[in-house]
Amino acid sequence: MHYTQNPSPRRIEVDHGADRDDDPGMFRMLVTFDEQSDGRTVLTLRQLHPTRAQREATIGFGAVGYGVQTLDKLAAHLATRADSATVRPS
Repeated sequence: MHYTQNPSPRRIEVDHGADRDDDPGMFRMLVTFDEQSDGRTVLTLRQLHPTRAQREATIGFGAVGYGVQTLDKLAAHLATRADSATVRPS
């Protein structure tokens, strides 16, 4: 995985695949964080594949389900951190 850009804390751009120029499975992944009017953040994960066939093969492999699992784990981790950071009266 190679981080290509990180112009702001609201966007992460990564080339995902083997660390070589001729990797046929390489694709770009974009993660954006957008604050909503209620103060919550919407995380969007996008995969950009060089061909339709590669995209379909990745979906067939289960990438969507694995992506959901990853985001669920991130949400659980962040919830744990938020709970531990909350100051509770004694």
